[in-house]
Amino acid sequence: MKQLLRLMGVFFVCGALSTAAFAGTEMYSGKESKAVAPAPAPECDFNWTGFYIGGNAGYAWGNADTDLDPLPDAATFFGLEPTTLHPDPTGFIGGGQIGYNWQWNKWLVLGGEADFQGTDIEGHDRLFNFRDITGTTNGPDSFIFAHERMQWFGTARGRIGFVPMCRLMIYGTGGLAYGNVDYSGNTVFRNPGNASYPVSFSETKVGWTAGGGLEYAIGHHWSVRAEYLYYDLGDESRTGNQTVAGVPQGPPFFVHYNFDTSGNIVRGGLNFKF
Repeated sequence: MKQLLRLMGVFFVCGALSTAAFAGTEMYSGKESKAVAPAPAPECDFNWTGFYIGGNAGYAWGNADTDLDPLPDAATFFGLEPTTLHPDPTGFIGGGQIGYNWQWNKWLVLGGEADFQGTDIEGHDRLFNFRDITGTTNGPDSFIFAHERMQWFGTARGRIGFVPMCRLMIYGTGGLAYGNVDYSGNTVFRNPGNASYPVSFSETKVGWTAGGGLEYAIGHHWSVRAEYLYYDLGDESRTGNQTVAGVPQGPPFFVHYNFDTSGNIVRGGLNFKF
């Protein structure tokens, strides 16, 4: 009986110690698994508000479709059917810009920008052995010709931007466009009579532009951008008088030329914000 009591006492002590051990483990684990709140996201260290100045360079390709119409009408003129040439100009464009941005709350940027650049955007088209109104060709030495070249180009635009993340702005832009454009064209009949109908002139054209781009701040003052613009400077028309051996002949025969002046620009830029 005494041995039985001793064994029961041993089991009781061991059970009590085991319970205390498990209880201690649970309390310790509870302290270790306590959740820690994440640190708040840092505020953006850049703001787009302020004046800026910079430079740009890129490439342009244009639409310069040129319609040639015989006068007083195709039937009377006979030797030329109404024709369209495509002297679509391409070339380098580069210059500078100045502007101002105002950032409203964290997401919206409003601003304005003016830019001016020189260009070598130029193109021509020439068609030999063109046809009369019956479809008969005028001979291999006869040709029609159109040429267009833009010497300089500028814009004054509004901008509206969205800031999806710190230092990055996605924007749309649009406004006034203007440029100086050289135009020329000719219709040359080698036989009979060696008659030609030349035009050549230069105009400062005004129209509109629209596009968009991305701009990223690489420091507190410097940013880089990539931009696309479409421009339309409208049409320009002239009428070429008949000339034989360099002497104007006057009525009744003329050729009317209508030049389109529109195109696309892709360019990169670098800005300094004050």
